[in-house]
Amino acid sequence: MATYKLNVNNKVLTVDADPDTPMLWVLRDHLNLVGTKFGCGIAQCGACTIHFNGFATRSCQLQVSEVKDSKITTIEGLSKEGTHPVQQARARWTYRNAAIAKAAR
Repeated sequence: MATYKLNVNNKVLTVDADPDTPMLWVLRDHLNLVGTKFGCGIAQCGACTIHFNGFATRSCQLQVSEVKDSKITTIEGLSKEGTHPVQQARARWTYRNAAIAKAAR
């Protein structure tokens, strides 16, 4: 276990994690930022995409030890009010899929 100071969504946060822990699990399990999703685990589907120093990066393949002083933005960090187009599209997609699943029961 090691301690890391991470710049996530313009906040400096401290986490204790194994150096080889993927950022996906640091975000979800340690920081409770669950907007970043697990999809395939091999960086192909894009469900785990974050902005890493401004570049789209698959967080399932980025180890916490590689982050250092980098800036990370998750879907939660795009806007506090949830008004960013990506956040709105995600909300519509989630609502639609929930409605479909409910109708199938």
